[in-house]
Amino acid sequence: MSAVEGAEAGAVAAETVGTAGTESKEWLWMCLLCGSCLMKCPQGVDFPQFILHAREEQGGAPEELLPHRELSQITEIMSILERGVPTDFEGETDESSEIGFFPGCLAYFDLFMDVSGVNYKEIGDYSLKLLNKIGIKPRILPLKCCGHDILFQGKREIFERLMAFNKRKIKESGIKMLILNCAECYFTFKKYYKLEDEGVKVVHLAEILAENVHFIRKAMKEAGEASVKSSGTKAVRVAYHDPCALKMLSVYEAPREVLRAVAGVFVELPHARENALCCGVSGMLLCNDATKALRSLRLSEVREVKADVLVTTCVKCLSHFNCLKREQERLQQKQGQAEGQAAEGEVRSSGGSSEYEFEICDLAVFLGRLLTDSD
Repeated sequence: MSAVEGAEAGAVAAETVGTAGTESKEWLWMCLLCGSCLMKCPQGVDFPQFILHAREEQGGAPEELLPHRELSQITEIMSILERGVPTDFEGETDESSEIGFFPGCLAYFDLFMDVSGVNYKEIGDYSLKLLNKIGIKPRILPLKCCGHDILFQGKREIFERLMAFNKRKIKESGIKMLILNCAECYFTFKKYYKLEDEGVKVVHLAEILAENVHFIRKAMKEAGEASVKSSGTKAVRVAYHDPCALKMLSVYEAPREVLRAVAGVFVELPHARENALCCGVSGMLLCNDATKALRSLRLSEVREVKADVLVTTCVKCLSHFNCLKREQERLQQKQGQAEGQAAEGEVRSSGGSSEYEFEICDLAVFLGRLLTDSD
């Protein structure tokens, strides 16, 4: 397989999958496409690419494997419409700027992802305000979904339509830099759109903040804060989760540099950087006991290092970790009531629990609450 590329990989995938029985095809959808195998393989075998080709040969993921199928359905509909995602976010913009900002599908997440305690619009608001803090008034681009999930689900034709629209809009805008706050958007625009070949630099929000970290430190000083505040509570220890999308592009130091500039204490998780664990749900595929076990292991690591806040740069990781955390809280509350050991309201609705007594939030929200709420 190390020599298989492009059309060849598709042919090999078709032959392999075509001769497999129904049960043996399940491995096609169980793969997380996290890239860990490729990063560790001494022969450089691109197994994720083989999986993508094999999924395309199957015509895409069956609907029963999509825990949030409405998001995929919206993306498919979006691919044939001549309009992008809603971009109504708070902050200063400049329609003549050569720096573009795309917030991803946050508006749709707020509509269809029922994750208690997570405000997705807040991510876009704070991302824009943080850019303003470092002196950037970007142009918000009304692009369509980047197509990450659709691609990972094996629906290449739909992905190609989304990419064609987005590349056309980016070219028409005349921007020289595209800033993204979503790790999966960053990965997709960087790896598949190849915008830098057309003179457009693709940057993750964490990278541009790290390059301007002196502005962050200055804002901290002006705010008169000696330690991090999160949701009104002092956070002494902060940990960072490397999402697969940034891990596959070796973006490790930028978010850490920014967090170290503001955190009281920054702590590493046992599995970090190239060894970081996946949140368990890639491409919005599969939410089962196996993927929950991965999330549980990851959150146990956060508890192990005694972090007050877990910060990530991926909206999917944010969603899935918080979802498991809330599920665990509800389960504990139910068990406590059944055993007569917990009074009503003992488990806080704000997110605290005896299992995972830490907050999980996006990098932009974490920094934004600290640097803008004190204004």
